[in-house]
Amino acid sequence: MIFNVTAPRSLVVGAGALVAVQVVHAAVPGPSEVSGSLLGPIVGLGLLVSSVAALVGATRGRPWARSVLRTTGAIVAAGFLLYHAIPVKTPLNYPYWGKATANFWQWLPVLAAMAVGAWCVRLARSTPALAPVAAEP
Repeated sequence: MIFNVTAPRSLVVGAGALVAVQVVHAAVPGPSEVSGSLLGPIVGLGLLVSSVAALVGATRGRPWARSVLRTTGAIVAAGFLLYHAIPVKTPLNYPYWGKATANFWQWLPVLAAMAVGAWCVRLARSTPALAPVAAEP
């Protein structure tokens, strides 16, 4: 039986989705009742750069792209959860609850970023899933 490793195309799609969801989040203004932490835009820019690097690396078939996508996806998923989704305000976050309650369109990219980040972690796992391929006669 011959095995074929999952196509790197999935890494390109995942990295592209991670870039897209972060750009959409940046384009949608958050609730204006409270100001956010400066940490968000700075870390967000760093994660966007890392996502673009994973996209370029995956597109070019670089072996390091998998680990960059996995790490960036995990940080994006956890970061959006901690920065926007917990209902506790600290000097380091900008929760979309309480005085700064977000609407559906503001929540959508946040939830999408958490989901896409987690999906990228799964896509970029160290051992790609193996799929059986029919042997030629």
